[in-house]
Amino acid sequence: MNMPDILDTQLSPHFKLREFVRSAIAQAHGIDNTPPDDCLPLLKEFCVKILEPLREKFGAVFITSGYRCPQVNALAHGSPTSDHQWSPSHIAADCHFLHPLRNVFDWLRLESKLPFDQCILEFGKIPDTETDDCIHISYRVEPRRIALVGETHNRAGYDRVEVV
Repeated sequence: MNMPDILDTQLSPHFKLREFVRSAIAQAHGIDNTPPDDCLPLLKEFCVKILEPLREKFGAVFITSGYRCPQVNALAHGSPTSDHQWSPSHIAADCHFLHPLRNVFDWLRLESKLPFDQCILEFGKIPDTETDDCIHISYRVEPRRIALVGETHNRAGYDRVEVV
């Protein structure tokens, strides 16, 4: 299968692989950011069990960062153990919504009962706006349901918050 074909892989009714591999860093540096094929089953499950229910509740889900190959992850200053470096047992995506992120985050951790591994409400560098904020959602074969709040890239550490 060639690159354009694989990027058009339909993962669930509203999500395609293309949304998860888009990367300005990869494009700027000529890096192939295509995830390993063995990650696709878990990604499909993530889309069905986490993203589709979020979309049903809040409307459009915008993936701002999905898969990061090790090179892209390093250039993005991601943790060397980041779940953005997908494997058959863990994946992650940063998401944005048309609704206030705090409302989405609180519903996800307090009401949804969705099987996420971690959800992190991350605040960017631009104060008093959600422009560069996101909700990081990771998914694993055995989810822990952990919720955290903090600055993007763990600049000042994360605070753990309640999950119901």
